[in-house]
Order: sequence, then C-alpha cells, then structure tokens
Amino acid sequence: MASTVEVPVIASGGAGDADHIAAALRSGADAALLAGVLHDGVTTVDALKRELAGRGIPVRPAATGGPPPRTT
Repeated sequence: MASTVEVPVIASGGAGDADHIAAALRSGADAALLAGVLHDGVTTVDALKRELAGRGIPVRPAATGGPPPRTT
C-alpha cells in the first residue's frame, strides 16, 4: 500500500513486540505506533530502538533526560 500513495503510511494496532514493528516497517510503513507494548510494560522505547537498529532498521536515537525545561 505504501508504494501506491503519496502520503506517509503509519502502521497502527496490534504490535506486541519488536518482530511486529520490524515487519510493519519492512513491509513499507513509514512509521509504526507502539503504545500498547509501552503502556503494558513489554518493552521500553530505548530497548525497542536498539532491537530495531540491530536488525538494520534505521531509527532515531531515543531521547534522554526527559523533556526540556518549560519557559514562561
């Protein structure tokens, strides 16, 4: 599907682990939602990104140190 549309494709729903995220991205999705595995404590953003990077899937580094301070 991703090759037939001119907008980013985001895989959403049902991801239970890194295998599911990797499959979605390798199938052409531009991004994948993974809230369930994070909220359920299955993994962390950092661990998931390390796993995907280890499989050769390009990922941005995980943010560290929390959000920037608020300015008023």
